[in-house]
Amino acid sequence: MIIDFHAHVGSMDSIGARLTADAMLHAMDAAGVDRCCVFNIFHADAAFGNDLTARFVAAHPDRFIGFAFVTPHYPEEMEGELARVFDHLGLQGIKIYPPYFDRTVEDAIWEPVFAFAHARKVPLISHSDGRDPLVNPNHGEPQMFVRWAEKYPDARIVLGHAGNFRSGRLSSIAAARRCANIFIEICTSWREIGSIEELVSGAGADRLLFGSDLPLMDPRIHKGRVLTAAIPETAKAQILGGNAARLLGLAA
Repeated sequence: MIIDFHAHVGSMDSIGARLTADAMLHAMDAAGVDRCCVFNIFHADAAFGNDLTARFVAAHPDRFIGFAFVTPHYPEEMEGELARVFDHLGLQGIKIYPPYFDRTVEDAIWEPVFAFAHARKVPLISHSDGRDPLVNPNHGEPQMFVRWAEKYPDARIVLGHAGNFRSGRLSSIAAARRCANIFIEICTSWREIGSIEELVSGAGADRLLFGSDLPLMDPRIHKGRVLTAAIPETAKAQILGGNAARLLGLAA
């Protein structure tokens, strides 16, 4: 089973994207993707966005896996909203996006989210960026997640975009080496030749997750990076779906 661990649902008016189920399924089928983890980050009202995600998933439960989103603008609502979506809506993971709210991931405002992921032993994916002149200020440098990973070892923390730049990729590798509960999701706009091989050599194939950032990027791009990488076939299978199935408690 091939699982895309990073995709968005909802409307992105700034780029003219209307993310319908038909469009998502067409892209998934073209890339040979069986299931896709989706989250809606486009609403200040987290409950509203999570309800939309749950309805989106309910229409195609065999293809989509819903992740919850919470906003630090209303910290008093975080824990209750997470309990609601896991207990009543059937969502299976958490997405946070520190740069979207101008809050570094080290900010204590995020602690209840990591604590919840630890208590429920569920995956939490976050945007991450390495230190680079293009990212200023930086709110999700991979080393920032080590604090939470060490404090909450049962949280399965996933570094979205693998830190984006090579500096972030190397930092992601270092974080994963230090903490057994840190994983790395591979999609990025900076796709240097050899990046998959570097991640496998540095962090291990069992710590990597295929993701596409659908619809911002075509899933065939990132699936192709894995399939054409100079790594063992067993490693490709782990990255493309085996590791995600394990984190989500699914049959591979």
